[in-house]
Amino acid sequence: MRHLVVTLALLLATPVLADTLKLQDNAPDTYVVVKGDTLWDISGRFLKDPWRWPQIWNLNREEIKNPHWIYPGDLIVLDRSGKEPRLSLVKGGKNGMQTVKLSPGVRTTDIDGDAIPSIPIHVIHPFLSQPRVVPLGALDDAPFILGSNAERVVLGAGDDAFATGGKSGVTRWNVLRPGKPLKDPETGEVLGYEVEYLGDARTLVEGAPQKIRITQSAQEILARDKLVETDDRTTFEYIPHAPEAQISGRIISAYGSLSDSGHYQTVVINRGSRDGLEPGHVLAVFREGQAVTLTRDEKDRMTWVNEKSTGVPNGGAWLYNDVRCLKENSKVTYDQTADVRNAFRSTCLGNTSDRAIKLPDARSGLVMVYRVYDRVSYALIMQSDGPVYLLDTVKNP
Repeated sequence: MRHLVVTLALLLATPVLADTLKLQDNAPDTYVVVKGDTLWDISGRFLKDPWRWPQIWNLNREEIKNPHWIYPGDLIVLDRSGKEPRLSLVKGGKNGMQTVKLSPGVRTTDIDGDAIPSIPIHVIHPFLSQPRVVPLGALDDAPFILGSNAERVVLGAGDDAFATGGKSGVTRWNVLRPGKPLKDPETGEVLGYEVEYLGDARTLVEGAPQKIRITQSAQEILARDKLVETDDRTTFEYIPHAPEAQISGRIISAYGSLSDSGHYQTVVINRGSRDGLEPGHVLAVFREGQAVTLTRDEKDRMTWVNEKSTGVPNGGAWLYNDVRCLKENSKVTYDQTADVRNAFRSTCLGNTSDRAIKLPDARSGLVMVYRVYDRVSYALIMQSDGPVYLLDTVKNP
C-alpha cells in the first residue's frame, strides 16, 4: 500500500505565470483517473494550455520533478470559486475515498509502477535507454565486435561473436555505430554525433577477446560496431511545464513512428542544457517558409534549395517535408541525404500538392522535451494542428 502525501496549499503559492489560466470550454468539475492516462492527457481535459499543469496545482520547482502522486482511481476535483481555478485530489483506495491535500516539499514515500506518467513511457523508452548523441571521439575506446567463427559477415539476434575486452563485470551491451554529425543550421556548429542503435548483446565469456551473443537486432550488425554498457533508465520524472528562460531553436532531425498524425513522434532540437532546456519543458512549434514548387524528380529525393529559410548558412536548406509523414523507424536530418520514397509514406506523398504553402510564424503544434544533452534535445510531438517540418522554429509556448 502506497503512502499518501499530503496535498498542495493551493491558494498560497505564487503562480508560475502571470496571465490567467484558461480552462477548456467543457472542463469537467471532476475526473476519475483511469489506467492509461498521462498527466498531459489529464491536464488537457481541464486546461487549454496543458503545460500549465504546475500552475493550476501551484507546484514549486522541485515538485515539477515528482509526478508520482496521481494513480488510477484517484478523483481530481476542479474548484472554480477563487480568482484562479484550482485542482484538488481525492485519493482512491480499498478503504474508500479520502481527500488529500499536497503541500510543497512533501512527497510520496513509496512509489509503485501504477503511478500516472507524464507521457507514454513506451513511446520514448528506446530514446531513454539507448545512447543517441555523443561528443566526437566518445566511442573511440569502446569495445567493438571482431567477428564470428561462423564466418558470418552480418550478425543478428541469436548469433555468437567475439569482441574486444570490456570493463570487468559489465555483461549487457548496446550495439552502436557512430553516425553523422548533428549541425546547427544557424551557425554550422557541430552539436554532437548521433549514434545508430543496432541491437543488444550480452557477454557469455569475459576476456580479451570476450565472447558475446546478440540478443536483439534492430539493424544488421557488422564487425567494428561498438559496444556500450546498457543504460536501464526507463522512467521520465518530470511534469510538463514552460521554460523559465526564453528559448528559440529549430527542429533539425526527426524519427518516424506508428502514428499517421505525428502524435508522439520524436524530433531533435538544436538547443540543450547550456541553453536552459530541461526535461519536461514544453515548446511551441512555428512554421515558416514560402511556397515551394516540387517537380517529380524532387519528390523522389531530397534536394538542396537556396534562400529557403532565413538564418541558414549560405541560404541552403532542405526542401521541407512534413516529419509527421515519416515511415516507422525512419529518420531524416535537415543536412543529410535521404530518399523520400524510402523515408516517407506514399499515401502522405500522394496527397501532397505541387505547391506546398508555408505560412510564416504559424503555430503548428507543441513538443515536450524528454531527454537533454549539452547542445541538443529530444522532444515528443504532443499536439500538431498542421505539418511539422524540418527547420521549423520552436519557442516558449
